[in-house]
Amino acid sequence: MRPDETPETPPPAFRFELGERVRVLTHPAQPAVAVLERWPGEAWNDVYDEPIYAVSGFVTRQRESSLAREGSLAIPLDPPTGWRTAGHGEPRRVASGTVESSGGPGIVWYTREAFEDFVLTVDWRLVSPDDNSGVFIRIPPLGSGDPDRDWKPAVDEGYEIQIDDRGVDRDRGTTGSALHMSGAISRRSPARRAASRPVGRWNTFEIEARGPTVAVRLNGVAVSTLDDPHGRRGGHVGLQCHHAGSRVAFRNLQVVRR
Repeated sequence: MRPDETPETPPPAFRFELGERVRVLTHPAQPAVAVLERWPGEAWNDVYDEPIYAVSGFVTRQRESSLAREGSLAIPLDPPTGWRTAGHGEPRRVASGTVESSGGPGIVWYTREAFEDFVLTVDWRLVSPDDNSGVFIRIPPLGSGDPDRDWKPAVDEGYEIQIDDRGVDRDRGTTGSALHMSGAISRRSPARRAASRPVGRWNTFEIEARGPTVAVRLNGVAVSTLDDPHGRRGGHVGLQCHHAGSRVAFRNLQVVRR
């Protein structure tokens, strides 16, 4: 306390405008702050590969789940409140706030809200090179009475942002297909470049859906864009359980409405 202060003197207030504005959720009284700099966890020998942030003038080692964009909706994956499985398989908890695909084929979808124009961000990580999954957006409500067919309307009517570093085209029996590579809007818009990190490292999708346009960034790199004037303009989000043996982890799913 300064000499001119009294116990009734209100604390000084600060407002930061630099960088990306976030909300720190670990303390309910913490206001929106600015991320001034960030580094990959491995640069600081973080065994958990968690990003390191300089937030409003101090360095903090925060888990991604405690940093949320201002105005965002953080959708919980663990516990799976509001999620329902269509088809076979179901994500399993592997750590606090983190789930991993198991079994399949099927899609677990968020039933509580549908979204029209938005930006969705989510972290994902492969366990082995041949793992396969996807993030679905703008899908219709899915059924639960016929596991062999309930998940198919998501594929036929929605958009799948592909997770498959091998780019497997099962119809042709080939690999390296840009239409099936991580970051592609599956079967509709190819991934223009490979931007995923090595197996075992976390990746981040930023998926923007605005009107007829869907644009995908992978680890900050623009990888695919689709203009579809006849496609769905809204719907639910979902995560894919592709097949038994495929294990793709997910965490930090957030949606910002536009």
